[in-house]
Amino acid sequence: MAVDTETIMTEAAMVAAENSEIKDKKKLREYLYKKPDKLAIKLQGFLQNNSGELLQPVKIKGEGIKYLYSYYDKQFVPCHCNSEYYLMSWKDEDPDVRYVYSHYKWMTGIVLKLKLEDLCFIGFN
Repeated sequence: MAVDTETIMTEAAMVAAENSEIKDKKKLREYLYKKPDKLAIKLQGFLQNNSGELLQPVKIKGEGIKYLYSYYDKQFVPCHCNSEYYLMSWKDEDPDVRYVYSHYKWMTGIVLKLKLEDLCFIGFN
């Protein structure tokens, strides 16, 4: 399935705007769509921790779709195993539990809670 550049830019601008603290989301989306360099910087920020270090990319072991627990939705949501996720530094009471971030459906990011044994560490490019 081919996706054109305009669709990608529009969806990326929507992600950045929805996750921003600026109240006028429509105006921000329009601004980011017209300034791809600003959009790239905004999206880059989602993949860094508070110290500016990149979050480690991971994948979920297995194939197809798995239902994983969404921290913010408080329910299980469908997630593609072959998608790229980013390991967060959040700590849990259980030392085997990890949290990962994904852009998910471009509209909003998602934080998933899963066991360490379910992750495949793919390393940085």
